[in-house]
Amino acid sequence: MRSALKVFGLILVVGFISTSVSAQSKKSMTVKIYFTDSNDNPNMQDCGKVKAVFRTVPKTKGVARAALNELFKGPTKQEREAGLFSWFSPESKGLLKNINIKNGYAYVNFDGWLVENLGNATTSCGSASFYSEIMTTLMQFPTIKKVFFAVEGDPAAYYEWMQIGECPKELNNCDNSNF
Repeated sequence: MRSALKVFGLILVVGFISTSVSAQSKKSMTVKIYFTDSNDNPNMQDCGKVKAVFRTVPKTKGVARAALNELFKGPTKQEREAGLFSWFSPESKGLLKNINIKNGYAYVNFDGWLVENLGNATTSCGSASFYSEIMTTLMQFPTIKKVFFAVEGDPAAYYEWMQIGECPKELNNCDNSNF
């Protein structure tokens, strides 16, 4: 009888633990983001070379938004110690104002903090690593085929800041209605 009670008690404990783990997994999800990797890229010979890392976040339907928000927090201490680095850091965690995905296009709207604080991201190597981290993070999603950017809802401000000049033709003269 005692052994039956022990077995029953063990079943209850295991059931409780698995229910807790199951409930936890229903409340969270994993997103994949990309940071620049110094280990695989001596002397930054390929400024756009990135490495995937995984983060656990609260479950949401806005997976691309969650991924960008994690990216913009920058590498963790452990990720930095493993040789990953980025333009993004805890200071840039609020960089994303909005992302709108429509007809295969992602419209990413940055906070003005970008222009005020990440000026060196517009250098040739800087822009390659900046773009690579964002684009590789976003292009993993099958609903995204092309990405457009704006600062404070103004695509012209972004493309001028990045020293690209004109807005992409698909933005119809820098139309900001989707940002």
